[in-house]
Amino acid sequence: MSLIGGNTKWVLFLSVSADTAEYRHIMDLAFGLFCLETGGINIADIYIYVDGKDRASIEKILKNGTNSAFTVKESKDFFVDQAVNKYQNMVMFITGHGGLLGIDAAPPITPYKLLNCIKSSPGLERAMVYLGQCFAGNFNYIGAGRKTDANGVSDPEVIFMGATNLHESLSCSTQEAFVSGATLPWQANLFLLHAFKWFSNPIDVDGDGALTIIDSYKYAGVQSNYVNKNVKATVLANSVDLQEKWVKAREAYNANQNLATQVAMEAAYTQYQSQLALLYVHQECWILNAIPAQRIELK
Repeated sequence: MSLIGGNTKWVLFLSVSADTAEYRHIMDLAFGLFCLETGGINIADIYIYVDGKDRASIEKILKNGTNSAFTVKESKDFFVDQAVNKYQNMVMFITGHGGLLGIDAAPPITPYKLLNCIKSSPGLERAMVYLGQCFAGNFNYIGAGRKTDANGVSDPEVIFMGATNLHESLSCSTQEAFVSGATLPWQANLFLLHAFKWFSNPIDVDGDGALTIIDSYKYAGVQSNYVNKNVKATVLANSVDLQEKWVKAREAYNANQNLATQVAMEAAYTQYQSQLALLYVHQECWILNAIPAQRIELK
């Protein structure tokens, strides 16, 4: 069984509780759209769900990823569409924000809500979900495996892959080529960035002669952790200089306490603290229901 050769739905998903989705998150999906088409996936099988009131701006950003015509729905439509599902397989990529209760939306999309929607999708046999949001580990340790009822009817096999566990997820400045040939910059979700790259140019990471979902997971994990390490090394080096600036600004304030020196001290501290915060974000990817991922082939 192969995903590209089979009956597969490809989902790009971004829900928000605010009025507007962030540019960087929409760009994550624009790059995903570009990579999926580059990898040979038919635009008719790619479904895009993005929240936000400014629909024209959303479509304009997404057009960086394709010259094909496409439709953008809202996140609520995903749950409606799954109730009348016609696909055997589904591969889903989720970007945006996450928190204690799940994926950012109004109301939040809890692990149970997403899992139950997938499990209830008629005709669906297997689903692979790539979770890029912060605290994606909330979707770990849930009943994703296939279950068979007393009548011998089985529900879908679900594989969850998260950029991070019960921690924040990292984004990093990158520049990538898009459909026009132009190289565009944005703050990309590291795990999804490299997962998308794998689908555009897949590599047999484990050397078993097959391009499987587990290869995509390993590739995205290794590549994003490599970038993460380099980013933190750079941040640490920069933080030394920022600490010195903050100490000097604090000394200036202590010597002459006025509004100007206070603002300068607080600004210096904010810069220093924001760099330090990056050093304490722990990102390590995870996979739930790994055995089926070793068997599901891309082509």
